[in-house]
Amino acid sequence: MSKTRTTAPSDLRADIRYRDDGKYTMYGISLRWQIGDNAPDHEAWPPPADWNEGNAPYPHLYEVWLDDELRQTVFLHWSSWNWMQSNSHWVDLGDQEPTGQFHVKIRAKVGGEFTPFTNVVAIGSERAGLEKWAVRLPREKAPAPGRTDPRHGTANHPRSRAAAAIRDLDPSRICAEARRANTSTDWHEVVPGADRMLADYPWNDAQKYLEYRKFFEGSALASAGNPAFRGLDLAPDDTLGDWPVTELDTSAPTQTFTYDYMAYHQGESWSHRWFITRAGWDPSEGLSWQDLEPTPFLVEVHGAPREEESTAWEFASFPRRRNGRAAIVHIWGGHGGPDTPNGENGGMTGEFFLSVSDVLLR
Repeated sequence: MSKTRTTAPSDLRADIRYRDDGKYTMYGISLRWQIGDNAPDHEAWPPPADWNEGNAPYPHLYEVWLDDELRQTVFLHWSSWNWMQSNSHWVDLGDQEPTGQFHVKIRAKVGGEFTPFTNVVAIGSERAGLEKWAVRLPREKAPAPGRTDPRHGTANHPRSRAAAAIRDLDPSRICAEARRANTSTDWHEVVPGADRMLADYPWNDAQKYLEYRKFFEGSALASAGNPAFRGLDLAPDDTLGDWPVTELDTSAPTQTFTYDYMAYHQGESWSHRWFITRAGWDPSEGLSWQDLEPTPFLVEVHGAPREEESTAWEFASFPRRRNGRAAIVHIWGGHGGPDTPNGENGGMTGEFFLSVSDVLLR
């Protein structure tokens, strides 16, 4: 087998699908590709010939390009039993039905260099032809997820509002007011809350995805709608001043983001997603889901365990060159959370943790 076939993705397949997220319909691009002996339609047992219990020499870092523009960096860490995690990906397009046509291609990073791009796939979005997204799992039964102690965290760079106001006791007026308004002092615990998660599970165990969109209504995004963190939803004004910002040089060839854990979740259901506000966002109007670009610019799929207290991602600079004030919203979650009353939904509600980081792009 040639080195190119082992390390470079090829035979890209793509189509637009939809999935349900509470009352919302979420759209996305379902991607599948050839990598090594792992074909895009390889589903049945046995695993690909070079799978080696998940230790195949496949790339872990990919870029997704839409219409000749970098739109997303993806870190894939697959579980040892699920070879489909190593050559498939869902690209969020948001809750508005896409129109027109997309031209999608991907490439991987191997040994510090990017491989050639795959073939370009043209996909349309005529609603009558859209299929519902269906989870693809190997025919071999997956092991049950292991239980761990509660594990939490927050974005450290760029620093989140929770880290600034609660962890670091930043003396700025808006951080001081946030501490006064909050009823929680856990900087690493920005979650919707157990009652809300028990009432409407974030984790869709049947389809294996995290339903987070339904938890964001109005301008309470930074608190995840949890009154215990309502101080994080404060909008800057002349009295409170602005949230502390992290300056990011968008002309740099790469960015490095870090995330601090009190401890670390592991398992094939867990993922990180990073969104940025749309150009022209006005911080004084608060922060809502509608203010975000619908496609996260950075994604990590947490299939493989890593025993560490923090995570760092180095990736190409923001897909679209931006300047000025912005907010970066990070969602980390998966199949965890409180136990379900009767063991349904795989035994757990699912959960996600949220970080909002205020940045100045230069």
